[in-house]
Amino acid sequence: MRELNINVKYYPPFLQTAVSTSTVFLEDCTQTMARYPDGYFDLAVCDIPYGINLGNMAFLKETKTRTKQKNGTILNANKNKKVYTSKDWDLEAPTQEYFNELKRVSKHQIIFGVEYVNWEGLGNGRIKWNKGVAEGMSFKPYEMAYCSIIDYEMEINLLWAGMQQAKSITEPMTSQGNKKLNEKRIHPCHKPIMLYDIIYQTFGFDGMKVIDTHLGGGSNRISADKFGFEFIASEIDTEYYEKQEMRFSNYKKSPCLPFT
Repeated sequence: MRELNINVKYYPPFLQTAVSTSTVFLEDCTQTMARYPDGYFDLAVCDIPYGINLGNMAFLKETKTRTKQKNGTILNANKNKKVYTSKDWDLEAPTQEYFNELKRVSKHQIIFGVEYVNWEGLGNGRIKWNKGVAEGMSFKPYEMAYCSIIDYEMEINLLWAGMQQAKSITEPMTSQGNKKLNEKRIHPCHKPIMLYDIIYQTFGFDGMKVIDTHLGGGSNRISADKFGFEFIASEIDTEYYEKQEMRFSNYKKSPCLPFT
């Protein structure tokens, strides 16, 4: 197992030589992939449904979580939270046919949720994202992704546990002190922009073409835009499609500022 060692001189990636393009289709991912020829994308970076009915779990409606900040004040973490709408998008994981089609259109794949599928053709490469979940919490302390680019397990340490979010890529396990600056989740499986920043800093290159078949909260899109990639994604749910469109629009207005 190898821990990723970030070379900070290449971050942040706002100074780019390529001009980014970004398109999201409101449709099933099979329709999106069918638009493109074999090997069109250099990399697929996806967070697939796990098939555990997460869209209907009780914690998504929690509104009374409290957290203590470094200055000693108590913050109601969910004071302005709008509970997630119960949905059935996570009733089953994608099939072998999905994976076959993803491999057809992309040269390499990074797929979160690999432990929930049993596809033929998966290699040995894995990315283990350690989230810094405190001992005793019910949430899983890490997430696993398949990575076709490597043949070993690589670790990424990046704090993402409730209101505890990483201060920066250079201080990945130090909590952001001012919780008002935290990245706001808009999807039950929301992943932080910094996670994708690390992935692209490690595996990306100028002019790369990326596909995401399950866009969700849109963090992947924002990160890919920062790096100047051509980015194509699909999102089947109208509510989350509209939310990530608004989020991306806000980011484009102020790309170097904290965005929601």
